[in-house]
Amino acid sequence: MKKAIIIAAITLGAFNSQAQLDINGHFYGEDALKFNNYRIQGSAKLVGMGGAFTALGADISNSNLNPAGLGFYNKSEFSIGAIFGNYNTKSSYISLDEMKRASTDVKLGNIGAVFSSKGSKSAKKRSAWSISYANLANFQSDYSFNGVNQKSSITDYFAQRATNRGISSDNLDKEFNTTTAQAQNVTALAYQAFLIDPLANNKYEASELSIPVNQDGSVRTKGGLSQFNVSYGANYNNKTYLGLGIGIQNLDYTALTYFNEAFPKGKIFNGLNFYDELYVSGSGVNVSLGGIFKLSENIRVGASVISPTLMGIEESYIAGVKIDQKPNTFVTDYKEISTVPNDFNYRITSPLRASLGTALFLPKKLGVVSADLEYISYARMGLKDREDARWTSDQSSGVQNTFKDVLNVKLGTEIRIDKLRLRAGANLLGDPRRESANFNTKSYTAVGTLGLGIKTDRIYADLSFNIQKGSFAYTPYSVANTQDYASVKVNQTTSQVGINIGTFF
Repeated sequence: MKKAIIIAAITLGAFNSQAQLDINGHFYGEDALKFNNYRIQGSAKLVGMGGAFTALGADISNSNLNPAGLGFYNKSEFSIGAIFGNYNTKSSYISLDEMKRASTDVKLGNIGAVFSSKGSKSAKKRSAWSISYANLANFQSDYSFNGVNQKSSITDYFAQRATNRGISSDNLDKEFNTTTAQAQNVTALAYQAFLIDPLANNKYEASELSIPVNQDGSVRTKGGLSQFNVSYGANYNNKTYLGLGIGIQNLDYTALTYFNEAFPKGKIFNGLNFYDELYVSGSGVNVSLGGIFKLSENIRVGASVISPTLMGIEESYIAGVKIDQKPNTFVTDYKEISTVPNDFNYRITSPLRASLGTALFLPKKLGVVSADLEYISYARMGLKDREDARWTSDQSSGVQNTFKDVLNVKLGTEIRIDKLRLRAGANLLGDPRRESANFNTKSYTAVGTLGLGIKTDRIYADLSFNIQKGSFAYTPYSVANTQDYASVKVNQTTSQVGINIGTFF
């Protein structure tokens, strides 16, 4: 029962979802994509080179990207890095002017240690193992919207949801606790707030039918995806480098949504304030394998595979509404009603990631040029509820019908001038959707990066900068007729500065 409640409730838009949302339920494939669609992640050195690092080594990010690179360490190392983020959004709703919001944050980017040791007199020349933490994704976002709706209200959604359930008004009363003023679900919440009226045959309509409806709201999200790694890499004859890693991922996501309506010509209500809170956490395990091979002193090729992460997810959802009645209308003792916390546990299988790369070292140790081809199997993401095979089948079919596998191209370069390092990179990232969700309808996204570093025999410091732009749609609510509701168009620009400091020992 609780899972069904969650599906109905989240439809109201706690996620930045696209066309898969409708009044019949929530498509969790959107969440799987959100949690696994991270782009360039790693140390400031790696980010500065656009993430094209599959054939390169001796960096703390090898721990979770290609553990074979640990075999290049000749010294042990400790490294720590921070990420400074700036997030700007522009949003528009029902043809009104754009609204702008900005937010910033600082997060631990990565921290770890690599312990290098000499090999035996056999083919293994050196080996190293590492223990590290990396921030893979940041879910920081903050945007608002407003508009004048001439066709519908969120109360129409509530009415259609109740009608689809085919539930009687008596049973909706049973789904409400008069002592705590808490409803078991959003449908019962709307009924007890007198936002919907019962009709014959268990059908419902909105109680306030006046238009226009002045609508405004905001969405704030935060949290991240991080990974703890234990990895090992070995150097064989200074030509072949092999590695293995185990990663433990942790997910933390919070979405706070506020949606307000005012009825200038209202007969029953002046307005209402609806809000919901979604809290998601999860953990899972993956395995990474990699190899780097020296074809000559100046040319290397590398390959790595990161297995799907099997992650258990726990989510909790709470919704509430405050109503503003007109004088001399009906009287209710409840000016604010909320739902009980509704919990749902399920599993996500993340996409497999595989990379092929090559690196060309310039003469006289002037630097390096690298290129990667990355494959991500988004169409093979999995969603599973142990107790509901039908839900599992429907959600998995939705993933296959909505998403496709992608190939990303990554390029990077580093120029060395004595102790100074100058870096730059570029990415061409595929759209994981079969039908592009971007408003510019491009099937690829271009990302550029810059980096700077200083390295001595004892310490090093790296700085990186990257900027990414994207567009998506947020639907506050939906009704049966697609012409009667609207989505918020959101353009987001994310700029990040990464700093890493390390020492050898």
